[in-house]
Amino acid sequence: PGYLIKLGDHLAAEQRTWQLELDGLGKNIEHIKEIVAMQQSYARLSGVTEDLKAEDLVADALSINEAALGRHGVKVLREYQDVELVRVDKHKAMQILINLIRNAKYAMDATGRSEKILTMSIAPSEDNRVRIQVRDNGIGIPPANLTLIFQHGFTTKKDGHGFGLHSSGNAAREMGGNLSAQSAGTGQGAVFTLELPVARQVNGRIPAPPAPAQNSHNS
Repeated sequence: PGYLIKLGDHLAAEQRTWQLELDGLGKNIEHIKEIVAMQQSYARLSGVTEDLKAEDLVADALSINEAALGRHGVKVLREYQDVELVRVDKHKAMQILINLIRNAKYAMDATGRSEKILTMSIAPSEDNRVRIQVRDNGIGIPPANLTLIFQHGFTTKKDGHGFGLHSSGNAAREMGGNLSAQSAGTGQGAVFTLELPVARQVNGRIPAPPAPAQNSHNS
């Protein structure tokens, strides 16, 4: 009887473990379905300009990269200011942000350090634009490469094709915005700045900004 009691306890513990794993798998599948649905939604809207919250664009881009950022131990910081709505092609804006976040992840992996910090910031900019910045503490960019990284075919990755930043820069300009990069040099991290135009004036006025966003919170 004592053996059977212990065996029963052991089987019950295993069942609880399996149930937890199944619950986790179910959540992951639901998350994948949400990401696929989100990507399909953006793909269908390619070529259509909309007035959107910059914070929503950043949130969606982070959500699509959430699993990869978690696996690589990346800590995400958010620094959002109140800004106007932006008028963009949602598909193009998302592709730019997803590419910048992935590049930042690879740049931080290349350092080998355990602390990887990705900072996403949103702030007003000049010329009726909104500035979205993707800042990492990765390997940085040598000064000589800052003038080359947006050229077609230029890459520092062994398996890179040199098309991501080039196409992202073109897409930003097509939306009336701009994409630029800054870095203090090798080992100093990098900042990519995406500027997007604010929504067009309605009845002579720029639409009111969205509800205030919480400032400087972490995930």
